[in-house]
Amino acid sequence: MSTWFLNLFSKNKILQLDGEYGSLDGELFYKKLAIESCINLIANCISMSEFLTFENGKEVRKDNYYLFNVKPNQNLSASEFWKKAIYKLFIDNELLIVQVNNNFYIADSFDSDKYALKDNLYSNIEINNYTLEDVFKESDVFHLTLNNSNIKNLIDGLYIGYAKLIKAGQLSYIKSKSRRGVLNVPTSYPQTKDAQDDLQDIMNNKFKTFFQSEKDVVLPLTNGLTYDELGINNKGKSVGEVRDVRSYIDDIFDFVAIAFNVPPQLIKGNVENTEQAINNFLMFCINHLAKLISDEVNMKFYRKADYINRTYTKLDTSRIRVTSLKDIANALDILTRNGINEVDDNLRTLGREPKGGEIGNQRFITKNYMPIKEMIKEGT
Repeated sequence: MSTWFLNLFSKNKILQLDGEYGSLDGELFYKKLAIESCINLIANCISMSEFLTFENGKEVRKDNYYLFNVKPNQNLSASEFWKKAIYKLFIDNELLIVQVNNNFYIADSFDSDKYALKDNLYSNIEINNYTLEDVFKESDVFHLTLNNSNIKNLIDGLYIGYAKLIKAGQLSYIKSKSRRGVLNVPTSYPQTKDAQDDLQDIMNNKFKTFFQSEKDVVLPLTNGLTYDELGINNKGKSVGEVRDVRSYIDDIFDFVAIAFNVPPQLIKGNVENTEQAINNFLMFCINHLAKLISDEVNMKFYRKADYINRTYTKLDTSRIRVTSLKDIANALDILTRNGINEVDDNLRTLGREPKGGEIGNQRFITKNYMPIKEMIKEGT
């Protein structure tokens, strides 16, 4: 601003009107915050789920259970591993997991050759800057994809317009809070170098200190210079402008959440209808993702004959929801007295260690329930 202002008093220079009006530092990260919030919420839920392993219809805990739920590889716990896997799945729209030396590893990058009538091939698989030399067939890897479109690219396109609106709203608010004034320079102001240097110092330094000071200050002016304060251009607009910016940000969180099948109130911290929002989140997002992972594991990790004989893995999401004993006591009572739940089933629901053996496998049923045929016999 000072350069073009001083040129007003220079006879040898052409006046430049492209003054410096300030700039907004930094980028807008609301989109990234919304995306990260959704992915972290989904990843946390999946990492809290449990891979249940079955052999011939009976739940067992053997090497596969340990591999999926405790230690997928030597560097990551199961919680860290699945969080990283889900994050990569949503960011890249696909995920490749390979098994090397009985450990699972997430591929950072890879090349793929797609075929119609035989296994796809995966090569140049890079894991933490290490490239595997082997070529993996489709049947030897876990390869997950979400859909045909990259969610992040769709969000990026939609965000462009909102980013401009948010930036415009912020600039408008900043301008409404800025101080404005007029520096009156008399025509008799000296044209000497010292006088011009003093004016330059006033414009570049003293006015800056004057405007930014948090304490009472006095601005000394000489050579007939006077300053008139125009005041802050508030006029009641700032509150509305802040609300406009906030509404744009809310819109961003809303459409990002919709893209990830996450109820918006869960990432914005709203408590209204939280119970229903959690139900929808589990039903339309988490359970679908758990089914996707379970299907891939069962298709690649078990033979057809094993699966038919009920040897399989299931990603159980039933323990994600936090429930108190008071909330489920009545339901457990009904399931127990009807002979549906074993003792161990109830203990698992409560997050406790199952007893096992004869006690843990016991079922109970009240005398109020009997087969219809027996009831008819007693009535005749």
